[in-house]
Amino acid sequence: MKRLVVALLFAGWYSYGLSPAAAHAGMPPLVGTTFVIDPGHGTRYPDGSPLNVGAVGPTGVRENVVALAVGEDLARRLRDAGARVVLTRSYAKPFRTATVLRLDNRARAKLANDLHATGFVAIHADASTDRTQRGTSVFWLKPNSVRLANAMRAHLATLGLGESEFRARDLAVTNEARVPAVLVELGFVSNPAQAQMLATSAFQQRAAGVLYDALVETFSR
Repeated sequence: MKRLVVALLFAGWYSYGLSPAAAHAGMPPLVGTTFVIDPGHGTRYPDGSPLNVGAVGPTGVRENVVALAVGEDLARRLRDAGARVVLTRSYAKPFRTATVLRLDNRARAKLANDLHATGFVAIHADASTDRTQRGTSVFWLKPNSVRLANAMRAHLATLGLGESEFRARDLAVTNEARVPAVLVELGFVSNPAQAQMLATSAFQQRAAGVLYDALVETFSR
């Protein structure tokens, strides 16, 4: 009951339980776990104007669109593996409402704390004024996140995009989270070749798959 009350306090968060298919397939690897999946950006002021909508590449590929597609697919995979999943935004409600950017960022990590989540994953796509910049990145901050960060790094490498950064970094979400937390950059929307790949459903599914594999490696029971 306590977890249900906590979830209801956050209008706009969307929960997913164990699917019937997973329930009848034996004991899935993530039964008893809870994950907060945070597709980056997609925040608007109450009047609907943009507060934090993310990067847009030169070919029009939008970070917030890519992040949401990957987040939804990841949520489905985790649900089918027996996990409880809370998305900070969803296809049903793709934009959060806020007035202060940093408070919005912290609120998402706080949600994971309040739910005593097994893990928190913020999903982003990177951008740079240098269009040749490429690669994935993984950021974390606290010692309890190192194992998850290492697993994310290893599995993201299989995408073949190269690596941009892998380091501890004091971000609003990594600082506020008390649970294992990482922020993942899936490549550069500012790099025309990587943007073209990021925009495809095939790549988005592959990306969700490697994030899922990292979470199973870290938290399967």
